[in-house]
Amino acid sequence: MRVLVVLFTVLLSGPALALSCLAPSVERSYAQSDAATEHYLVVEGRLTLNARQLPKSGSGTGARNPPPMTIVPSKILGKSMSTAGFVVPFDQDVALEVACFGPWCGTVRNGDQVLAFVRRDGGEYALSITPCGGDAFVNPTPGQLKAVLECHRGGDCTAE
Repeated sequence: MRVLVVLFTVLLSGPALALSCLAPSVERSYAQSDAATEHYLVVEGRLTLNARQLPKSGSGTGARNPPPMTIVPSKILGKSMSTAGFVVPFDQDVALEVACFGPWCGTVRNGDQVLAFVRRDGGEYALSITPCGGDAFVNPTPGQLKAVLECHRGGDCTAE
């Protein structure tokens, strides 16, 4: 719902306004994925994709706005999380859902190390990337990995 509010606000605002985002938090992302009706896996691994397929953010006077959503084929090779930690092998194709809010687009790079909240739709996987971060944290810190594992084990899952 928050994404829709931000999107609606951006679409109604003039080009002089900047995008304002809530600071990303693995605890908040964990809580949202845990409460979702869809099934999510938490994965730590290397993301590979063809970066030329990513949408280009608009910039400068008269720049064209990119499409609101671009699906980019990608792959994550790493480990998914269990209560024992990141120990379950994960080597899957993932549909990268890259959202753009007006001229601002989510971004990742080929080869990024990510902590990702991957949605499982049947036998397929998807990962949402927005200008405000989405469901991926690039180059996760040991603290972020520890925090998400603490959430998964039922411990404190309060965003700082």
